[in-house]
Amino acid sequence: MNRGLTRAASLAAELEAVPWQPRQDAGAREGPRPRIRFAIGDPQASLEKLLAILDLNGLLGREGFLAEDVSLLSAGDHFDFPGDPATVGREGLRILRWLAEHPPEQVIILAGNHDLCRVMEFAAETDGRFAAARAVAAEIALVKSAGPQKRTELDAARRRFHSDFPGIPTPEVVLRDFLSFSESQRSLVQRLLLGGRFALAHAARLGVGEGRDALVTHAGVTGRELSLLGLPDERDPLTLARRLNAELRSAIERVRPSWEGGAAAALDLAPLHVAGTTGREGGGLLYHRPSNPLRPGASDGWELDAPRRFDPREMPRGVLQVCGHSGHKSCLRELAGWVAPSAAAFERGGLRTLRTRGNDVIYEAWITPVPDSEAGAYLIDAEMHWVEAKNYPLLPISEWIV
Repeated sequence: MNRGLTRAASLAAELEAVPWQPRQDAGAREGPRPRIRFAIGDPQASLEKLLAILDLNGLLGREGFLAEDVSLLSAGDHFDFPGDPATVGREGLRILRWLAEHPPEQVIILAGNHDLCRVMEFAAETDGRFAAARAVAAEIALVKSAGPQKRTELDAARRRFHSDFPGIPTPEVVLRDFLSFSESQRSLVQRLLLGGRFALAHAARLGVGEGRDALVTHAGVTGRELSLLGLPDERDPLTLARRLNAELRSAIERVRPSWEGGAAAALDLAPLHVAGTTGREGGGLLYHRPSNPLRPGASDGWELDAPRRFDPREMPRGVLQVCGHSGHKSCLRELAGWVAPSAAAFERGGLRTLRTRGNDVIYEAWITPVPDSEAGAYLIDAEMHWVEAKNYPLLPISEWIV
C-alpha cells in the first residue's frame, strides 16, 4: 500500500469513531471561506481511495475532512462498483456520509442514477428480497452464458424473475448496476433529499480552458431535456441549473409526507428522468450516455421517451457542460468513429472533451477549448475505482455560480 493510501486508511478508520451528522446549515460556517474549488467525477470507490486522492492533492485537513478553504463538487453516483456487495455497499454509505458532513457551501452533492434508484426503482424493496433477487439473477446469468441452446430455459427464467420481483427492471441491473443496494442506503438518500443536500445541477466558472461558465450535471442535457423544461432556447448555465433543481424540489415535496411518515413512496422525475420498471431499464436525464448511433452494434437504447443514449449532436450549441456518468472505457465503445488519437491512446480514466459543430463530433483526451459556436462537454468520470489515486484528475473550478 502506498503512502497516500496508508494515510487515507488511517483517516477513514478515525472517521468511523466520529458521530455522524449531516450538515444543512448553509451560511453558518465559521473560519475561512473556500477559495480552492474542484469537481470530481463519480466517486464509485472506497472512502480510502477518495481520501487518498484528495490528500495527494493537498486538500484534506488533519482530521480527515476537507481543509477549511477547500470546496468540492461530487458529480453523482456514490454507490456500486465491482466487489463484494456488502463491502461495496458499506463504502458507498461511508463516502456519501463523509460528503454530507461538510456544510452545503463547502460540498455540493449532485444526484446520479445510482443514488436516486434507491428511492425510485427500489423504493419498496427490502434487504431480504433484494438478496433473493441477486441470487436468482446470478442463476439467470449462468443460464445465459450457456449460449443460444438455452434460450427457452432463459426466457422461462426471466418470466419467473419478473413474476417474483415485480418492479426490478431486469436481472442484469441487479448484478451489473445496483448490486449493493440496501435499505440503509435508501434511508440515507431520503434523508439527504429531504434536507436539501442533493441537487440535479450546478453552475460554475471553470478554472481551465478559457474559464467559461458551465452547467454541471450528472449525465448532461440535450435538446430533449431543454424542451421538457420549457426552455428550448435557454443557454445560461445558472438559469438551467435553477430550473433543474426546481424540478427535483417539486418531486421531493410530493413524496415528503410519505417519507416523513415512514411509508414507501417512489420519487418521480418523469419525464425528465424515467425509472426502470418490470422488464425495462430506466432512461433519460441521469441514465443517458453520449453515443454514435452508427457505431458497430448500435441497436438499442434509443427510445424516444426515455433514451439511455443520446447523439452528441443533440447537445445544445452555446452551452458548455461538465458531466460525470460516462467513463472513458465506455466512451471508447459508444463513440466509435469519433474517437481522436489522443483518446484512443489510453484505456481508462482521464478528463476528456466531447464537442460537436453540425455533423462533426470529436471525442478527445484532456480539457480542450470549446468555442461558443459549438456544443461541448467536459467528461469527468475518471473511473475512480480503477485508476491509481496518484493518477486521478480533479477539475479546477474558479467560482461557483449561485
